[in-house]
Amino acid sequence: MNLNRLVSLFCLLSLFLLAACNEDNELSPFKSYEVHLDVNAANYALNGKIIGNTQEDISAIDIDCLRILPLESELMRIWSAEREKSLKNNQPADEFDIAKLHVDDNLSYGDFYKIFVTMYFAGYTNIKYVVGSDFKNVYNLKLPTKSSMCFCSGDSPMLPFLRYKYMRHCQKLSFNEILALREGSNLILECFEDYNDLDLLLSFYREDKEIVYVLSLNEDALKENGSFHEFKFYSFTKEADLWKFLGEICSKAEMQNKKKSARCSSDLLGNQVALVFEKDVLMKDIAPLIKGLKALGYDDRIKPMVVPE
Repeated sequence: MNLNRLVSLFCLLSLFLLAACNEDNELSPFKSYEVHLDVNAANYALNGKIIGNTQEDISAIDIDCLRILPLESELMRIWSAEREKSLKNNQPADEFDIAKLHVDDNLSYGDFYKIFVTMYFAGYTNIKYVVGSDFKNVYNLKLPTKSSMCFCSGDSPMLPFLRYKYMRHCQKLSFNEILALREGSNLILECFEDYNDLDLLLSFYREDKEIVYVLSLNEDALKENGSFHEFKFYSFTKEADLWKFLGEICSKAEMQNKKKSARCSSDLLGNQVALVFEKDVLMKDIAPLIKGLKALGYDDRIKPMVVPE
């Protein structure tokens, strides 16, 4: 077989493999204006080019700072250029929010949080991501667009952290207890009026080298014409028991037809699952929960939250 024929066969095989990869791997490139961000413990690369050091640019900044400035600058440059070029060609402007992210499974949850917040501020609100080497499971992180935001929601911003704080020590957190802990906030009174969303919160903690999963929810939402009285907490030492219980909850919620039309982004909060963890928890420990939530239909309704310092 001559050299030219070998080269031809190699090219054909490469094209076949590329086509197969594009069919099997959702994270493979398919739009020219998308960005591809890869983050490992040492560095991070944008569209195949290393642009910074993970420890210096991401891990070293305080969790409250959130935005990774070198990354934000590069993302905004790409976003602005592609938006301007496509608008000149009369292409839809709402397609520029798509990005793809791959994070190392040893990356911390805090760093993951900083990364997607930075991507959000750069204009990307629809993020497809994978964790570690599990490329078969592509997850969707959909963030509210700036035009869809409004102020009040059933879940005041600090309540997930309040629930996280008490998840090891109580079986419920009543409305009156919340008011007392928040000093009778008028915002809470206003936002919980006629509140009937499940408002799921999922986390875990370690006890004697054992992982204890905790699920918190407004169980009154499962009742016909139910209203908010308290958040309940359920603990599980076996992951299988967690998914069985949560599956039953989701089935009951579907039967009650509690989903409502969203008028703004905050209306969606009650139909999401807040995934709340300390910043140092590794993504490889959280990935199984994300995978389980995807199986239950919560793939694009996960709300990552990091406990403030």
